[in-house]
Amino acid sequence: MSDAVETKHPAYRERVDEWSLMRDTAGGEKEVKGAGVAYLPQPSGFKAQADGGTALYDAYQKRAQFPEIVLPTIHGMVGVIHRTEAQIELPAAMQPLWEKATKDGLPLEALHRRITAELLTTGRYALLADAATEGSDLPWLAGYTAEALINWADDRSMFVLDESGLKREGFRWEPEQRFRVLEMKDGTYSVQTYTGSDRAPGDEVTPSGRGNAKLNEIPFVVIGARDLSLPPELPPLLGVARSAIALYQLSADYRWQLFMTGQETLVVINGDPPSAVGAGAVIAIKQGDNAGAPDVKYVGPAGTGIAAHRTAILDERQNAAQSGARLFNSSESKSAESGDALRIRFAAETATLTSIALASAQGLEKALRHIAIMIGQSPDAVTVKPNLSFVDATLTPEQAASLVSLWQNGAIAYETLYENLQRGEIASAERDHEAEMKLIDEERFGTEDERNAALSPPQT
Repeated sequence: MSDAVETKHPAYRERVDEWSLMRDTAGGEKEVKGAGVAYLPQPSGFKAQADGGTALYDAYQKRAQFPEIVLPTIHGMVGVIHRTEAQIELPAAMQPLWEKATKDGLPLEALHRRITAELLTTGRYALLADAATEGSDLPWLAGYTAEALINWADDRSMFVLDESGLKREGFRWEPEQRFRVLEMKDGTYSVQTYTGSDRAPGDEVTPSGRGNAKLNEIPFVVIGARDLSLPPELPPLLGVARSAIALYQLSADYRWQLFMTGQETLVVINGDPPSAVGAGAVIAIKQGDNAGAPDVKYVGPAGTGIAAHRTAILDERQNAAQSGARLFNSSESKSAESGDALRIRFAAETATLTSIALASAQGLEKALRHIAIMIGQSPDAVTVKPNLSFVDATLTPEQAASLVSLWQNGAIAYETLYENLQRGEIASAERDHEAEMKLIDEERFGTEDERNAALSPPQT
């Protein structure tokens, strides 16, 4: 069934295992241990047991600890990128999107954070500008994970989205298979859904803009960790996820050895075995028929690999730190570094964060511009400018006064001054320099209506 709607793009199949690894490790110990031998192979010696090693493997896995480092790293990086909110400009007709950007009511800034989190997790996210088939409601943005975008045409003329999930039937929830196909046919944008186990195609819909204006492209944006290209790339934090699995496997072996070294076995030589062992039990050994003096001793594993495993665990934690987590352990050394040294070091460490922040903003901007076109607004009126200052850049009063002096002396433009004040977290990140100047004028001279009223001749 190569022509079935659920067919996956070859590039999708190349990345799906990596996305699964990222989801499982971000999901934590429950998800990883639930995958069983996929992440923790069963030692070969266990299979010799009567039950095939099931009981031993269960104990082996339960003693292992999975390091919860992937999800905190993602959350930490999202916090760094969105330390100050992006500057988003929208026309008046699109202002309601600030409070409700998605159909389920997610605010625009929260959607922006979700995009960034998905880019850090899988390196891919997609946004569809969607609208009700009837009515005059403002269009919204529908988000799709990397796993949901299963197929596409390289010229962006077709996208297939897997929308399968649970559907409520009264008080019950039943699984439902559902696919949405976005396609350009003869220069016209069309949408068709497939539902049910037999993938029955539904009615084909031809969305249009305000006034039945034709849409000359699919209002769908695919966002990657570096740009808006279609081919999926390696997840940015894949190294952290792989280190987490390696630490989990090392932990299982390390803790199993610790356990086994404490489980010594009593051995009786040239004597009858005792009826009981342990504290309070009296053991009397009688020499048997065999020649030689009787001997009783405990034997157990030497545990020679414990030290090596401990060293390997420490080395793997360092690998995880180098793959991304170190960024959030560097705050202790901030005070010992000069401002220039700190900026240089963070510029090297946050190169990936910069590309993700830019791609996240560019994708959101393009999706919002699709909405602007759909409602008859100019797409150029929509801008999204991300925060690219990932360290504390607060200006001191002396530094702020120096910038103002440069502007007053004509050394820099007011726009340059304002951008520096924004980076220094003095000026608002939500207003551009023109809006700030207008606000200053209103405070000094009153609003335009107030000025006009003052200039109007008195009425007789």
